[in-house]
Amino acid sequence: MPRRSRLAAGDLAYHVLKHRGGRLPLFEQPADYAASEKILAEAHAQTRIRIVAYCLMPNHWHLLLSPRQDGELSEVPR
Repeated sequence: MPRRSRLAAGDLAYHVLKHRGGRLPLFEQPADYAASEKILAEAHAQTRIRIVAYCLMPNHWHLLLSPRQDGELSEVPR
């Protein structure tokens, strides 16, 4: 069952994270980190959402995003 959309107000900070189950690595090679940074840059270019901070770790990543307007967070590609 798909998750219902969340309301995301603008001018607030949102902590977004992704992890892989079972403590399995999400990034296995150095090139995986570079590819993730490229995808993050492309998402930023498409949406112009403010990326306050990010942290890429072997089995998960964290983003701190700050949308300018209501609903902008849901425009970021998954």
